[in-house]
Amino acid sequence: MDDEKLLLAEYQYFTEAFWKNEEIGEKRVEFFITLTTAIIAGIVALITRTGTELSAGSVRQIATGALSAALLFGLVTFLRMLQRNHVTDEFKDILDYIRERLKNRSTNLAGYKLPFRSRKRLLRGGLAETVALMNSIIVGVISALWFGSGWGWLFILIIFLLTFILQVVVAKNDRQKKDEPKEAPRAQTFRAGVGAIILNKSGKVLGLERKDIPGAWQLPQGGLEDESPIVAVRREVREETGIEPGDLELLSTESRLLAYELPLEARSQKTGRGQVQYWFLFRFTGQEEGITLGDKKEFKDWKWMSMDELVANVVLFKQPVYQELARDFKSYFS
Repeated sequence: MDDEKLLLAEYQYFTEAFWKNEEIGEKRVEFFITLTTAIIAGIVALITRTGTELSAGSVRQIATGALSAALLFGLVTFLRMLQRNHVTDEFKDILDYIRERLKNRSTNLAGYKLPFRSRKRLLRGGLAETVALMNSIIVGVISALWFGSGWGWLFILIIFLLTFILQVVVAKNDRQKKDEPKEAPRAQTFRAGVGAIILNKSGKVLGLERKDIPGAWQLPQGGLEDESPIVAVRREVREETGIEPGDLELLSTESRLLAYELPLEARSQKTGRGQVQYWFLFRFTGQEEGITLGDKKEFKDWKWMSMDELVANVVLFKQPVYQELARDFKSYFS
């Protein structure tokens, strides 16, 4: 399928979804306004009706019950409008993204930009604010039924304003939270890291068996923090193997940065999409009693093994990096 046709089809689909979402929101609000208006009209008719057998107290209780039910429905509608606003904003972002992709396909539209001006307003007069106003009116009518005399009217006005302001603040904070610039998801970035090949006197490498994947062996490695790569790799080796920096002789360094991608299920805010690593080759000069697996959080066993054996037993997504290391440091291995 042609790329441009796909983008146009996607644009049409999300445009229709956008307007459908708008239409559903408007219908919800229209129904709520109609319901509230009908309830208030019925209450007025009940109060002004002559010859009724109901007492004033009974009328007040019936009216309060009906309005409370309408208020509950109004609060649910208000929350639905906030969710509807989120969906609307998501659709807008998607449509903007597709428009940008379409625009980038043409060199003639490089400077094309619609003359929109963003204006910050306290009240947008949107559907959420409309529902908030209706909810406040309901609260005001309920208060009037019980406190509608003397200084009670001042209390009613205060309750009306507080109810409206509270809902507006909730809507505004919800909107600001959405509008706050978000950092790029860590899962889509590569984490800087370091790795170590540690040789014994026979030219074999130190392999570590993972706790979470039995039978999977690897080299010491870890993330690069606020430190130089050589300091970081010595720290990682000590944490994962127990080997002290004084028992390591630096033989060589990998001249290139090597990277691997993690499987989707293994990505997180900490690990990112994968790692880009500095690699160092060391010779172990200490006693094997000093190899204690350090904090023992990641690994359950260690052994000296050939580089070929290690490459064959590392997890698949790291294998290309280990193959590169095997080629570049070939002269050091047994």
